[in-house]
Amino acid sequence: MIEPRGARRRRGGPLHTRYARTVRDKPQPPERTETVRDAIAAELRGQPLTARELSERVRIPEREVADHLDHLARSARGRGERLVVAPPRCLACGFAFDVRERFTRPGKCPSCRATRIAPPRFSLA
Repeated sequence: MIEPRGARRRRGGPLHTRYARTVRDKPQPPERTETVRDAIAAELRGQPLTARELSERVRIPEREVADHLDHLARSARGRGERLVVAPPRCLACGFAFDVRERFTRPGKCPSCRATRIAPPRFSLA
């Protein structure tokens, strides 16, 4: 019998590997009755939310929210809706990122260089 690399036998017991996982150990994704974008659109019709709040409610990683919002903005125009974005603001000096086209939070303020920035809020109108 050829043993996999990193495998050890324990005193006549079964073969153990250092990082062995079985299929049942993996967490299963939640069952969805609607698509991710439909769920995001339903949440945005209620009240303005940040990307983090959306990711918590829809149960997707926060970094995926911006891609979904970009597509949702384009598809909302076809339905006669509009994605409203409340711009991010610097918490130190109050600078508003009004002209920003990306849906992610900026890294730092261009006027005072502070990194404490309130994230943008999104809603459908």
